[in-house]
Amino acid sequence: MSAHDMHVLKKVHGRSYPSIKQVRHIGRILSPLERLALRGAMFVMLVAIVWFAWGFSSRYRTQVPAVGGTYIEAVVGEIQFINPLFATQGAVDQDVARLVYSGLMRYDKDQQLVTDLAERYTVSDDKKTYTFDLRKDVLWHDENPFTAYDVAFTFDHIQEPQVGSPFFVSFQGVEVKAVDDYTVSFTLAEPFQPFLSSLTIGILPEHIWMDIPLERFKLVKNNIKPIGTGPFQFSKLAQDETGFIFQYELARFNSYYNQASFIEQFIFQFFGAYDGDAGAIQAVREGKVNGLHFVPAEYRDRVERKHIHIHTLQSPQYTALFFNQERNPALEEIDIRKALSLSLDKDRLLHEGLDGDGKVIHSPVLPGFVGYSSEIEEDAHNIEEANTLLDDIWDRVSAEDYRKEREEELTEQLKEQFGLATVATTTRETDDEEELVPEEESVAVEDQAEQVQAQKDMEEMIVKILEEELNDAQTFYRKNDDEVVLSLDIVTVKTEEYEQIAQRIAGFWGELGIKTTVTFIDPKQFTRDVLKKREYDVLLYGIIIGGDPDQYPFWHSSQIAYPGLNLAQYVNREVDELLENARETDDEAKRVEYYKTFESTILEERPAIFLYTPLYRYATSDHVQGVDVTRIFNPADRFADITNWYIKTRASWGAQQE
Repeated sequence: MSAHDMHVLKKVHGRSYPSIKQVRHIGRILSPLERLALRGAMFVMLVAIVWFAWGFSSRYRTQVPAVGGTYIEAVVGEIQFINPLFATQGAVDQDVARLVYSGLMRYDKDQQLVTDLAERYTVSDDKKTYTFDLRKDVLWHDENPFTAYDVAFTFDHIQEPQVGSPFFVSFQGVEVKAVDDYTVSFTLAEPFQPFLSSLTIGILPEHIWMDIPLERFKLVKNNIKPIGTGPFQFSKLAQDETGFIFQYELARFNSYYNQASFIEQFIFQFFGAYDGDAGAIQAVREGKVNGLHFVPAEYRDRVERKHIHIHTLQSPQYTALFFNQERNPALEEIDIRKALSLSLDKDRLLHEGLDGDGKVIHSPVLPGFVGYSSEIEEDAHNIEEANTLLDDIWDRVSAEDYRKEREEELTEQLKEQFGLATVATTTRETDDEEELVPEEESVAVEDQAEQVQAQKDMEEMIVKILEEELNDAQTFYRKNDDEVVLSLDIVTVKTEEYEQIAQRIAGFWGELGIKTTVTFIDPKQFTRDVLKKREYDVLLYGIIIGGDPDQYPFWHSSQIAYPGLNLAQYVNREVDELLENARETDDEAKRVEYYKTFESTILEERPAIFLYTPLYRYATSDHVQGVDVTRIFNPADRFADITNWYIKTRASWGAQQE
């Protein structure tokens, strides 16, 4: 067809492309080969469109965190005080308080100290006065405004002895003043370099607590149903018939002054144990919870699963044996304390007790802290040298001879209890055996039978006591010139880790001839029965140092009484002065020197044996995203970036960041 003809046709039909009606009939005018080619072209075009759309979506459409979802964490333990003035001993209390309350300062996910309720601060030239300008956009969970008067109220009550806050000693002599609604100042008696780190304590709302008598601060419901300024607010709790809180629920606080949490509900479920069908680990394995607050080394293999992440965190804490020389005079002898240290194989303790989950230490100054030295002269495991030290003071007694002596002592002690001291008896030989009979002929036959039964009962009790007291593997014991047996009682918390460690330590000390017992205390009663009363010869316990290397709370003589943490009851005036100077100076070189001298003194006097620094592990399911903390100062710091955790996502348009 000529170009002229095509031009005429276009004018007639008015278009140069086929209509929909014409397309429907295109198959009639195409050959089979042309139809196949057309289908192929259409398929290629469709694929190209899909491919382009997918590429465009991948580049410009991303999944971002969205508000929603419930996070359930399994916890072994129970709630006591969700109150920042008291939440220091219980890890569970600290966890919840961290989510509910805020302090003037806080540690971020990199463990850097940053402002929180404070917007900014200044320090006077003499390093004694700290002035804080507070945020003006902070609301309490009941929507009342936060002010400087809340801050002053909180620290005034910490300083009240009747309240009984463990922080009482730390803030003695500190004057707190609300300058105006949004300015507060702290004036110290002396410069204290780590002061800012102590202001991470959560602030209480004055309007909630102001009418509560000081002596009732620990008794009111506000300790369980708190009102704070943190990212989560109290929602509800569930208790069983005994009063045990088995579930504690928090809800997202929409008016939080920083980025509000993506997670809508945060639920703590409390368990009595890790193991067992009703234990925390089983709940994790069955997917009933989204996380586990702590993964003990011995259960790590059971927790690890395809959809569970175990987070390993470095923590400035250590486990040690603290000697209470006030309670057991034998521990006053430096050679005994040295022998006890020489007898321990710390590497073996760490491997067998924690499956190698930590690092052996020899000093209270940990790696990375001011004054730490990697050239510490450690006590190498040496049983022979340890026994040589003790042989000069304490005589050896064979296990067989000591057992006989102990049997005789127990017999004399228990006679009256079993009624054997009131009736004189003698032994009569018969054809078959000896039997115990009364000397007085007037004693009735039935009385004779009672005496024989009492004798048997007493002998059974003696056997039971000796089984508990004595170790069959121990070959000898020790006595001094006053016939006093060298004995020690190790007291510790009843946990799997400490049970493993304590029993092995008792075994090492048994090789020295020391009569060693181990007492395990339920975690619920440990503070009340042990820490408050200092009822122990040797305490196996873990110390959390925190963000500042300040050793004052653990070794200054003013801290020997509860709530102080000088668990060794250690008193050394030179050390007191070193710790005071280290607190006051802002000269880093001097501070290093003070702590090095402190460390060498502690190592020379041996008030404790420093064993290991553990790792902290907790678990979350892979449904939980945004978890990004690798170093903590205490377990609650794993929530430092809690507002970035998320479960739900949503689509968002925008180029992805390279």
